[in-house]
Amino acid sequence: MRCFITGAAGFIGRHVVAALLRQGHEVSALVRQENHGLPSAAATIKADLFADEAMRSAMQGCDIALHLAALITFDPRQRHELMRVNFQGTISFLEAAARSGVRRAVIVSSACTLGISSRPEEIRDERMCASAAEEARNPYLASKIAAERAASAYQERLEVVIVNPTTVYGPGDRTLNSGTLFLRLARSRVVPLPPGGSNVIDVEDAAAGIVAAALRGRSGERYVLGGENLPFAEIFRVIANAMGRSPLWLPLPLVLRLPAAWAAELLCLAHRDRLFTPQIIADLFAFKYYTSAKAERELGWSRRYSFAASARRALDYYRSEGLLQI
Repeated sequence: MRCFITGAAGFIGRHVVAALLRQGHEVSALVRQENHGLPSAAATIKADLFADEAMRSAMQGCDIALHLAALITFDPRQRHELMRVNFQGTISFLEAAARSGVRRAVIVSSACTLGISSRPEEIRDERMCASAAEEARNPYLASKIAAERAASAYQERLEVVIVNPTTVYGPGDRTLNSGTLFLRLARSRVVPLPPGGSNVIDVEDAAAGIVAAALRGRSGERYVLGGENLPFAEIFRVIANAMGRSPLWLPLPLVLRLPAAWAAELLCLAHRDRLFTPQIIADLFAFKYYTSAKAERELGWSRRYSFAASARRALDYYRSEGLLQI
């Protein structure tokens, strides 16, 4: 089968390309730089999401097109750019796919579009959506919701499948998205433990789920790709143990949610940290717990790696690339 992929040189994209090639599929990849580091077996096209003619040409003869390219930042000042890349870029991709005669498009979104919970007992699935308040305060979430809505509107022109990975860990995280937590834990002697939790998945498992959705997913459906639902306290401790560190843990009570968010707003204004915003800090007091039962049932997919194994794999990668000094 012939496949086209955007975001091929990204954290998850590299693993998707590798998985497709292992299964014997032909791969054409959209890249923005010459030094992309992808396998030679993958044909590459240097362009961006808005190079309509180049994308349509690259998609000719392809059966499946996978869209992973995205901007990741939670900075509210980047809302316009997030909507341009994540929303308008998705429309550009879908339009090129529809005009090129591609049979199926796979949109890689995020589990955050399903919303978050205030209680650990509330496990969210594909039938749920983030609240209007969550969408208003989280520009990344808003851009992903807009992209999903755009994808749904194209279902009359081609098959569309949406996948929603949870928080991804593992080797290949060059830009230190999830790796930011490793950096903070490596440098801190005292570590606050927020009372919330998150679902975590290894990047190889997420990539395998994306390929399974491309091959077996039902058009018009969403599929959560997740691993373990873990309290942040356990996530932090697993990473610290992998690094051989024993910081002083400082459990945070729920009543500190608003003061912590206010403090983060001041720091965000001062440092323009794309991953350290009031919304992100507030979410550490909530639960991003999801179930992947639908993906397991319909796609024949399941995760292979525990979070402890994924953390060790990520740490080995950061060390080998000189991204983390301990």
